[in-house]
Amino acid sequence: MISETRLVETFLDLVAIDSPSGHEEPISKNLARRFTELGGEVEQDEHWNLIARFPADRGDWLMLSAHMDTVGLDTGIKPVIRDGVIYSDGTTILGGDDKSGVAAILETIRSLREADLPHPPLEVVISVSEEVGLRGAKLLDKSKLRARRGYVLDAGGPIGVIVTNAPSQDSLEIKVHGKKAHAGSEPENGINAIRVASEAIAAMPLGRIDFETTANIGIIQGGVATNIVPDEVYIKGEARSRDNLKLATQTAAMAAAFQDAAERYGAHIDLKIKRAYSTFKLADDHPVVAAAAAAAQRLGLTPIIKGSGGGSDANIYAESGVECAVLSTGMANVHTPQEQIAIADMVGAARLLQEIVVES
Repeated sequence: MISETRLVETFLDLVAIDSPSGHEEPISKNLARRFTELGGEVEQDEHWNLIARFPADRGDWLMLSAHMDTVGLDTGIKPVIRDGVIYSDGTTILGGDDKSGVAAILETIRSLREADLPHPPLEVVISVSEEVGLRGAKLLDKSKLRARRGYVLDAGGPIGVIVTNAPSQDSLEIKVHGKKAHAGSEPENGINAIRVASEAIAAMPLGRIDFETTANIGIIQGGVATNIVPDEVYIKGEARSRDNLKLATQTAAMAAAFQDAAERYGAHIDLKIKRAYSTFKLADDHPVVAAAAAAAQRLGLTPIIKGSGGGSDANIYAESGVECAVLSTGMANVHTPQEQIAIADMVGAARLLQEIVVES
């Protein structure tokens, strides 16, 4: 039986361990100890990705996955419980993304072993650096994975949300090269790289493009002083879509906007476009989806099958032939100091996961 008290205690312990992306060694060691104590066969790679296997005699291997890193640089997280909801103290993120997923997996395995419940062989994969472009899952040696199907616990919304479709993402890095000049005495001899970049950004489609396509410019850096016409600007942005043709069109429009602006002013650009990850899509009747929906219904929950605007480790696993649906843990307002998670939702996520595993 899923223990609310134990689940909350585990979650609180995990969020107290600082683990911004790139600094996961302490939490990886903590998790290795926890999974070993539960009887898992644990291995870690040089990046601190963790795999814990729980062999069984029934059926094929099933992956349960989450990520151990937290977004940004926040440390010293102090969780606060009010009216059945866990928050941070308001000065940092909470870290429910994705330690709520890790805690649910730990509690599910504890419960399975305590009650001696039947289950397929389980392969738990807890990745690092998910928040910086799914880096941990990319670096993981996927040839070691035995599972060909599974679940990633890394979504928000009501318990019963099943994400079956996530976008591809293109990352864009642009350097605009203008010409330096004295801004007071001879500005006409310069080419203002900031102006070129600004006009390019103003001209391109950004934000919500359509129901499955988005685009954003997130970083712009340049200039030295107000009395110098800036000769270089660095810009970083992205485009995402669940339709690769739409993504290609959007990425091309962003690149063309920079090229057009540069040509107008006699500047030139260096442009790098990189596919960060690729889309995946599971049919509603895919066995992984159908099993999760049926489990939700048995628990009195309403399955909500939907697409997502964000990628997850499931995108990377899909490229290696491991088909995963993404399940909600109930986390809300992630990546902000207002992040929160209801205890009832955490319990619901663990109960749903257990129901899926037992019936798989």
